[in-house]
Amino acid sequence: MAENGKGEFWAFVAGALAGGIVALLYAPAKGEETREKVRSTTEELYGRGEEFYSHFRTEAEKLIAEGKKMIDEASTTGKEKYEETIQKLEETMDKLKQVKEKGIEKAEEIVEKVESKAKKPAEKSAEK
Repeated sequence: MAENGKGEFWAFVAGALAGGIVALLYAPAKGEETREKVRSTTEELYGRGEEFYSHFRTEAEKLIAEGKKMIDEASTTGKEKYEETIQKLEETMDKLKQVKEKGIEKAEEIVEKVESKAKKPAEKSAEK
């Protein structure tokens, strides 16, 4: 290798100069025509870039709007389901309270019957 890459650098510069000179000598059009072609091609590509950007931005905005709509719908549906579930749980609790009260009433009736039956034999034996 050359001293710390100095020789490679100069070889690159010399190759670039030679390539530039050959390109100028064999260029089919004048410099002005070439610049005009480059300018028109650049403007065309820039215009296409703006079109693509505009198109993709519009599509992205549509997708974002659809996503927000879906999130809002899911949120609303979730809230409705939550409220329905709470209502059903409250109804179930009310039914359970009623069943509990009826159960307590029935248990008290059974206790009264048992006590009354237990008192009758005791009363009969006390009478004797």
